[in-house]
Amino acid sequence: MTINDDAFEEFLVRLEPNIPSSSDRYSRVRVRLIKFFEWRHCRDREGLTDETIGRLLKHIYARDQIGKPWSYVYAVATNVYREYVRKAAKLVDIQNDLEGPLDDSDDFIECARICLEKLPNDKRRLVEQYYFDDGSRNELARQQGISLPALRLKVHRIKTELKECYCKCMRGQVR
Repeated sequence: MTINDDAFEEFLVRLEPNIPSSSDRYSRVRVRLIKFFEWRHCRDREGLTDETIGRLLKHIYARDQIGKPWSYVYAVATNVYREYVRKAAKLVDIQNDLEGPLDDSDDFIECARICLEKLPNDKRRLVEQYYFDDGSRNELARQQGISLPALRLKVHRIKTELKECYCKCMRGQVR
């Protein structure tokens, strides 16, 4: 076991002191996190659980001071959940911009994936940065060497291109 593994093991023991094996402790923590995301009606419970555990590991390996271990776990999980909700809200905004609400979100997601993959890499990266990166749009405009209004216009044109592809896809004309 390395120093990092020792730190994680110590953390697991603090979380679940009555469970004898490391793998059982880890499984118990994982199940509780999956339930945490299930109670919040998240689709990708396991992915969010993995993200939470990954962040916990970074904090533990950095030897951050952790007072109440379960409070800390749930605080990290809550942050992961909030980011998930923000991203979901952004996706809904994009969906509404493209076509309005749909009954079948799986079709929307599939068509959005297809249409995004059809975009040239530079346009796709720009849309992703514009909607999903935490940086400011002013900074993004500066990186692009254009003004903020020009950035908005550029993204609007890309969204128009996406909307055309998306509408064709939803009608079964693009796959």
